[in-house]
Amino acid sequence: MIAGVQQRWIVLGADGRHVSLGRTEPSEPEVVAASDALAAQGLSGWLARMQGDYYSRGKVTLEPLQRIGIAHDADWQAALAAFHAARQRATH
Repeated sequence: MIAGVQQRWIVLGADGRHVSLGRTEPSEPEVVAASDALAAQGLSGWLARMQGDYYSRGKVTLEPLQRIGIAHDADWQAALAAFHAARQRATH
């Protein structure tokens, strides 16, 4: 992590919806629970690492770490674009 840059782990849905798992790397049981929760709703997504302050106007970057939820071939770039659109709506 770059000094002063916020880092957190999130679940990013294929449709751009997202939820924070916290500022420390989630344990394997936490990842399994998040994956199972998505799958129970028929959804897919990724465990991702987010860098930057979500509520600032600064840059936020996401790094996909693991596919979770139902088996999928969802498009990371489309999910990323939907995430940024949701962030834009939430912060303006």
